[in-house]
Amino acid sequence: MQTDTRSRRTPRGALALAGAAVLALTLAGCSDDKETMATWTAKGGQEQAKVIGGDVQALIRLSGNGDAAKCREILDHVKTARAFRKLPDQDAQKSWEETLNRIETAANTCVQNPTGLSGGPKLSEAVEAQQAYSDFGIRISVLAKTGS
Repeated sequence: MQTDTRSRRTPRGALALAGAAVLALTLAGCSDDKETMATWTAKGGQEQAKVIGGDVQALIRLSGNGDAAKCREILDHVKTARAFRKLPDQDAQKSWEETLNRIETAANTCVQNPTGLSGGPKLSEAVEAQQAYSDFGIRISVLAKTGS
């Protein structure tokens, strides 16, 4: 029996959107010292974080539906984010890498299985990507509070 899961996706998508907004504000509030989150943010990090946050939302929406072209676009965003400069905080960098790994896994599943009743990324993979992104946002919040 197929059930409609859209109502479950909406709150998760809203959480991801809210998380992206908080992350953007937090990144902008870090100090201006040489190797800080503020320099990472000012040099394109904030935009990278926004794009990746949007990709997390897209993966959740695509769960059970699929769109191979959109998932290939998400994989391109992951590639771009990986090539971007490293974060100045080791824990934030690890969290960022985990986020990118989880997104890549979900997007690859989508590309490999784009159609049918279970097409697109697995919802569990998309939720894991969302959790990793949330963990990244938490680490950024901690850095902002300490002025790092």
